[in-house]
Amino acid sequence: MSTMNACNRQPLFFLLFSLLVMLVLSCASTGTPTGGPRDTRPPVLDTIRSSRNKQVNVRPELLVFYFDEFVEVKDAIKQVLVSPPLTYIPKVVHRGKRVTFQFDEKEVLKDNATYTINFGDAIVDYHEGNVLSPFSYVFGTGSFLDSLNLEGNVMDARTGEAEKEMIVLLYDNLEDSIVRKEKPLYFTRLNKDGQFLFQNIKSDTFRLLAIKDENLNYRYDLETEKIAFSDSLVILGRASEPSKTLFASLPDPRLKVLAWNAKSYGKVNFLYNARPPDTLDVRISDPNIPFAVEKVQDSLNVYYDTAADSFHLFVGLDTFKVKPKGKADFLKKSRFALKYTSQVSNFPARDSVEIGFSQPLGRFDQSEVSVTDSIGLLEGVKIRLSEDKKAVIVSYPWQPGGRYRLKMPAQRIQSMYGMWNDSISLDLSILPVEKTSGLKIIIEDLDSTAQYVVRVLREQMRLSQQSVNGVTSYSLSYSGLAPDKYNVEIIRDTNGNGRWDPANYWKKSQAEPYFLFKGDKLRENWDSEMKVSLSARKESGVEPKAGQAGLPFSNPLQQKKK
Repeated sequence: MSTMNACNRQPLFFLLFSLLVMLVLSCASTGTPTGGPRDTRPPVLDTIRSSRNKQVNVRPELLVFYFDEFVEVKDAIKQVLVSPPLTYIPKVVHRGKRVTFQFDEKEVLKDNATYTINFGDAIVDYHEGNVLSPFSYVFGTGSFLDSLNLEGNVMDARTGEAEKEMIVLLYDNLEDSIVRKEKPLYFTRLNKDGQFLFQNIKSDTFRLLAIKDENLNYRYDLETEKIAFSDSLVILGRASEPSKTLFASLPDPRLKVLAWNAKSYGKVNFLYNARPPDTLDVRISDPNIPFAVEKVQDSLNVYYDTAADSFHLFVGLDTFKVKPKGKADFLKKSRFALKYTSQVSNFPARDSVEIGFSQPLGRFDQSEVSVTDSIGLLEGVKIRLSEDKKAVIVSYPWQPGGRYRLKMPAQRIQSMYGMWNDSISLDLSILPVEKTSGLKIIIEDLDSTAQYVVRVLREQMRLSQQSVNGVTSYSLSYSGLAPDKYNVEIIRDTNGNGRWDPANYWKKSQAEPYFLFKGDKLRENWDSEMKVSLSARKESGVEPKAGQAGLPFSNPLQQKKK
């Protein structure tokens, strides 16, 4: 009887179980599982199982760190920094939830030194890449840990933007040249906001600088390395040292010729290592050989024409022997032609017209160029050659709204190589007054004891440049401008050479203060006023940067109809 009852209950049990499973499945979501919120938490150090931090009287060979999840180490060579620096590269290895730091067996640690191992952004969780930062480990080979700190920030000297890719160095050897010979006693990296922090450093006097270490040797030994440095030594003792702000710039290296090419007749090209070679003087050994010099970015071109077998070019302090070849073939294939015109349609009355050619000009008779209006031939037209002799610049007090025709007859202008021009005819139209803009620029908070270079720029074109000194404020007024954006560039010209100079560590000269104020686009038939102030540097320790909160930027403050 009991057996039969048990057998009868089994079908009922399976029926109830099937109904329960169906109910559960019907209540389940039919959508794709989301997996929950994304993990944004960085790994957490297991302090109990890991090597104990801040030990003294130790010389560890192997350090072990355990975390609460699987981790990996990325870019250890670049990210993991040890101060004082090690002689040999340590091994940083991850496996599962463990990271090991192993000193090279040949490494000899300094006596009575406090070592800081900064892992930077090297340790991340395995699945989401969440960075454990900051994470550092400190130990001392002596009986105590150094406890002093130094903080600050590094900014670009021209833009005022935070530097991110530089390392900051502290030397206890105060010789100027030590930065080239040896690694620093302490070093650290900048964070994403351009800030640095030294911790656990000793009481001493230091030389402080920051470099963009291009060759990763922790020394300032390349001309191409960006640098920032403190004017004064840093003295760390009982009192806290104020936060340091350093301004970084790429130094002007000594100009060097990387390559030169004289294979093509009539032109010698020199390629330089860096900045435009605009300060180089060019001479030629034979005064009877005509030549012209063109400077374009990091190149210098010397054009010449001669029947001589050879001659010497003197470029700066360098001498080059040139042996011209292929003149006949050059003359056969080359053509003297119009290359460009700066503007011919709807340009402001204040502007000149520039006409560029494919070859430098040789014989040029200004009387062969004519400008006419609706009445006839104009007098008082000024015509000159550009500095490189490859362009003709035509100036005239154009009338707003006027129309003109500029002509250069064929066979009247000769290139350096004896070739003649084709005829040129240009129709010029000038912007009417109602299509132009006016602008008054007021510069305030100048230092009356300093000298400044003030430039007004339309995009990259220079509208004007003037030297300013002996005043606390200065104003400029312009009329008949094309309705465009105009910027004001101000350089505190410390050495009076008329241009901005970057820092020079060896001469102990800082980058010259630089200010750039970007303007809004001017409106047609309106006069705008723009005030700029240099006081932001005094208030914040940084250069004014257009659009940066709390700093002045060029914004037309007042506009009125003309």
